[in-house]
Amino acid sequence: MRSRAIGRGAAVLSLLLLGSACGSSSDATGNPTGAAGASSGTTAGAAGDGTMTAGAGNQSGQPATNGGASTNGGASANGGGSTQAEQAGMPSTSGDTPTLAGCAILPNNHLFNTPIAGFPAHESSGEFMKAVGAHNIHLDLGTTVDPQSAEYYGIPYNVVHGKTIAWQTATFTTTDTDLDWDPTQEADCAVGAQHQLTSPCTDAAAAKPQFPIPATPLVEGGIVTDSAQPYGDHHLLLLDADTCSLWELYHTYRDPKAGWNIFGAAYFDLKSNALRPAGWTSADAAGFPILPLLLRADEASSGAIHHALRFTIDSSKIRTQYTWPARHLTGNGTGSASLPPMGQAFRIKSSFVIPSKFNSQSRAIVQALKTYGMYLADGGSSMYIQGEPSASWAEDTFSQVQSVSSSEFEAVDLSQIAARAGFDPDSAAVP
Repeated sequence: MRSRAIGRGAAVLSLLLLGSACGSSSDATGNPTGAAGASSGTTAGAAGDGTMTAGAGNQSGQPATNGGASTNGGASANGGGSTQAEQAGMPSTSGDTPTLAGCAILPNNHLFNTPIAGFPAHESSGEFMKAVGAHNIHLDLGTTVDPQSAEYYGIPYNVVHGKTIAWQTATFTTTDTDLDWDPTQEADCAVGAQHQLTSPCTDAAAAKPQFPIPATPLVEGGIVTDSAQPYGDHHLLLLDADTCSLWELYHTYRDPKAGWNIFGAAYFDLKSNALRPAGWTSADAAGFPILPLLLRADEASSGAIHHALRFTIDSSKIRTQYTWPARHLTGNGTGSASLPPMGQAFRIKSSFVIPSKFNSQSRAIVQALKTYGMYLADGGSSMYIQGEPSASWAEDTFSQVQSVSSSEFEAVDLSQIAARAGFDPDSAAVP
């Protein structure tokens, strides 16, 4: 559940880079100024006359860029750079690249695809876990795939083809009085016949924001037609298989007139390690992409998950700071150093032995939590790990994974990464 955000232009208290690695402050906009140490997805067909074409100076089929958002993150997308790390006595961080719909889901040296089992525990791990509290894992997903069902649990995704789908317009608006900030200042969208990427997606820059939304998309919680827009995240995730790019929308409702009402939008080039601009949110409070951190049934059923996961805790238990690779925070907690900052990495301790009775899905999930860990992405229910709704989830996967207690977890210190040559705080690449 998204809590009140602090974004660009608001009073960001401070920014952490890699927790204990080194201090960093933020300016008035939230930018860092201190030292830096598709089994359940729907596929939209070729119906409609919308096209996804290259803009001026861009022949790759990607949206042309208009605005200041970085698309390369200043780091190579090839390789994990583990040889240098190993020579320095650091953990090997060579990862595998998850794929979906023919697209690599972020480069293999992206932090989310990087094993973190070899890094030390954070010096404040005990305090962080005390703040998290005594909770078992809760799988925030379900087996019902009917979007109209009250038991439609999880965050679905849509696979679309941006070169052929008719792009739909959206308006940044809501009837929820608690959402009282301007989301356009930290949002991305496309404009014009060539679907030019525009960032930030302000009214002046984008009178009619566009997104590759299929006719009947899968939306978290289902498509709500209540004009009162009852509160909910209602994420809409769109993987464009033609360009291997990702659009993620927040607080998504049908507009009674035409198109959609949203209250946040973010674009990610899945071939890039670039992070959001510092201080910017996404459809996730931490500024993360959601889809790369979701539990998917096909991956779990294969017996191996090669990426980190996304989880939430109560907003009041999150420090009002963020740490790399997060870019944004929420303002419901305090600045207490005993609370984990937004973006903090956690993992299941190496001492935990996966029970032999666990099925292949459960073993894959727990092993991913030991190897790749999970990142604090938003405020919500404590120890909720998000995944897709899918009929392929085994019933005993829920009871098995949810038997694992928070006492088996520890916070991870990733400060060694910032010490490596080539580290870029604006990139998720692990050198």
